[in-house]
Amino acid sequence: MLKTGINLKIRIDDLWQTCLQKKNSFAFYKLPDSSLKSFVSGSEKILNENPDFSSVGSGFVVSPFQQERGLYFINNDVFIKDIENVTEEIPFKIDNKIQDGRMFFEPSAHDLTDKTFYTNLVSKAIQEIKHTSLDKVVFSRKKLIGKINNLNILEIFNLLCHKYPSAFVSATYISSLNQVWIGASPEILVSEDKSGIFKTVALAGTQYAFDSENHEILPKNALWSQKEIEEQALVGRYIIDCLKKIRVREYLEVGPKTVKAGNLLHLKSTFSINSAQINFSNLSTVMLNLLHPTSAVCGMPKELSMNLINQSENYNRELYSGFLGPINIQSESHLFVNLRTIKIENTEVFAYAGAGITEDSNPEKEWTETEYKMETVSKVFDNFIE
Repeated sequence: MLKTGINLKIRIDDLWQTCLQKKNSFAFYKLPDSSLKSFVSGSEKILNENPDFSSVGSGFVVSPFQQERGLYFINNDVFIKDIENVTEEIPFKIDNKIQDGRMFFEPSAHDLTDKTFYTNLVSKAIQEIKHTSLDKVVFSRKKLIGKINNLNILEIFNLLCHKYPSAFVSATYISSLNQVWIGASPEILVSEDKSGIFKTVALAGTQYAFDSENHEILPKNALWSQKEIEEQALVGRYIIDCLKKIRVREYLEVGPKTVKAGNLLHLKSTFSINSAQINFSNLSTVMLNLLHPTSAVCGMPKELSMNLINQSENYNRELYSGFLGPINIQSESHLFVNLRTIKIENTEVFAYAGAGITEDSNPEKEWTETEYKMETVSKVFDNFIE
């Protein structure tokens, strides 16, 4: 074990480089509509199930889409609330020991999805929906966008923070995987603040935020098709069904309303609950178990859509469409769906995106939607990849 004192005000760029060199897991992150850019680093361990908010400790959690593979937890050994305003040296512990760590994901550079394969997949899904009890399935794809020639995690993170102030922006290094994941997620999975206010959102329906003449479409002027309205309603109904299962009726629903996320517009409804008022102290833990994976990244019914995804997609989603975020840091937890994300592994840069397929879907349009979604983050990498 090595201990060093690093003047973070002056040498913040050395921080992530040191962590990479010593294989110390870490995460930079910024909460939506916040100017604070935070940092957490520490020993990494594997959780075998969804975290219990009351006992897991303080740190940063990252979950794969398929949770049976385990969740990654970065312990809060070092926490910096505001990396841009550090005025003193902070002892920085480096510990490259991984508790119960193991490599879950094999390199998958060849598991890429071409247009013909994906549109055929969508056509297959439409037929399944028409002839079975399946209401919706989310098919995703993976795209190699190049090799990185100058990995500067902090610079990329800062660019995303500037470009997407309303998103959860993060840059996470998982040492046991030797992977960096960078993204700007628009979707809260579960959050709980100091006063016990729980929140989750239904976010679905997607359209490009610019018209055919490249003029920006303001959220108040957006028009939505029946397909997109129904897709968002499915997600909202799923959340309400989860609340009914645990007999929670005292919730506030706001929306749906149109919101902008990068170059896209979505329909969003927010659900808020005062967990202290209803005397439900472990609400976040219970709802996390019920919600993930949400119908926005999997489908409905969950079991049918998950089976179809496993049978049909030609790659392992790994951490894409899982969840990530700080947990029990300064008495707050904020977990987000891992969307609009990039993986960096062995110098290769991969983008991910999915589309919700319903009976009214058009395969060509669903492919285009995934292209737009990938651009949200991949455009930031234009100056960094070959």
